[in-house]
Amino acid sequence: MSQQLSFEVLELYLAVEAQILANISASLVANEGVFTEDDILSWQVKQLAMIGELNKQNLQAIADMSGVALEKVVELLESAGYAAATVQSTALAGAVASGLVLAPSTAQASIALSNILDAFVAQAQDTLNIINTTMLTQSEQIYRDIVTKTTAKVLAGVTTPQQARVEVARQWAEHGVPALVDKAGKKWSTEAYVNTVVRSMSNKVATEMQLKRIEEHGIDLIEVSSHLDARPKCAADQGRIYSLSGKSKKYPAWSSTSFGEPDGLLGINCRHVIYPFIYGRSQRTYFPYDAKVNEQAYEASQVQRKLERDIRKAKREQNTVMALGNKEQIAKAKKKVKQRQENMREFIAKSGRERRRDREQIV
Repeated sequence: MSQQLSFEVLELYLAVEAQILANISASLVANEGVFTEDDILSWQVKQLAMIGELNKQNLQAIADMSGVALEKVVELLESAGYAAATVQSTALAGAVASGLVLAPSTAQASIALSNILDAFVAQAQDTLNIINTTMLTQSEQIYRDIVTKTTAKVLAGVTTPQQARVEVARQWAEHGVPALVDKAGKKWSTEAYVNTVVRSMSNKVATEMQLKRIEEHGIDLIEVSSHLDARPKCAADQGRIYSLSGKSKKYPAWSSTSFGEPDGLLGINCRHVIYPFIYGRSQRTYFPYDAKVNEQAYEASQVQRKLERDIRKAKREQNTVMALGNKEQIAKAKKKVKQRQENMREFIAKSGRERRRDREQIV
């Protein structure tokens, strides 16, 4: 359920991004009567005068989505958090009955778990507000940039108005509407940032509520799952048993892992899971993978992720060019999509990995 909700939140934001790009494209073809070399400055003035109306359209698109997105994120956090905590109690029912571990109140009745969830919900609301504001301000910047650069290209005499507009618009369409501009000035695409935020919040609330529930049961040891193609920091920690308190003489301390680091164990986009481990009763399930084999699988997975991103970028570019109506540029955009899909087919045939067509789609 959590995975489906994550996808639905991302889909909502990608739909808004698509609408914003469509609004920009529609505005760019609104003054074709003066879109000539001789009247390009008049075209620029008329286009910039449309910014207020364009902002209203984009604001409405964001507003229509934002409430639904927040509701789904709250549902996601509740689902992920309580599911993780409840699974622990269910799995430990036998140990509780035998008196091997403590028997706390139900997960839903735990004040500590409720406090953790409330903190994440508040954080989610603030984060989504920032994303919404950034998308609105950046959409205006995209429009201004397209109009200004198109005018500059035409005045320089290097291209026709139609070609200049399509060339600049294609560049923005491929990158999408930024949802975050970080302190270093890097612009994060809506797809990349929303996906990162949603996955991160879901993983964090599940992990914190799970760890708290394990603590409420009075358990000190946990086992970390393992899988092929784990990223470097996770690969070093996976498939092992750790002591939360660090007091075990047999197992390493949980604090010795990369837990807490963005690219570490249970960090952003991490697929690992932890399980309570009762010494003398639990049976070890997971083990580390060979480092070299895992490294090769991880590198292949990153190549595939890049090819998927390239396909999505080309499709966004194609949609924008089609809205602007330049037949030559439309043909080029379609060719780019086909070429990037061919790159994927060649990679899959060579690597033997499974193709994930759902990751190549755009809303």
